[in-house]
Amino acid sequence: MEDRLIYSGLRSCYAVNEGMYVEGGRIDVGKAAAHLYLHMRDLERGYTYDHRCRRVEMTPELFEARSRYLVKLCREQGGLDCGEVEKLVNHVLKNFELPPWALDLAMKKIVKISRLF
Repeated sequence: MEDRLIYSGLRSCYAVNEGMYVEGGRIDVGKAAAHLYLHMRDLERGYTYDHRCRRVEMTPELFEARSRYLVKLCREQGGLDCGEVEKLVNHVLKNFELPPWALDLAMKKIVKISRLF
């Protein structure tokens, strides 16, 4: 199996296994909030996925690494609000919660796949 994105896009592990995913494209504050929401969800339930969509343990260390990676990715993509992304990541790592304004943004950036049978 090819390596896949874990959280972003219709072909991501999250889309295939969870029926939802984060909108694709450059990381901005809204997409970062959506990723952080899913990271916290994974940490609470104790597992996530690797790039081959295999279930792996979501440890506090992996949670922190994936969260901090959002800032790096934002900067690599030339994002304009990477400072805000970094503040949000730091807030989540310190408080383990999204501020209400960020939760609203996150919910707008998470796409739920409806399945018809």
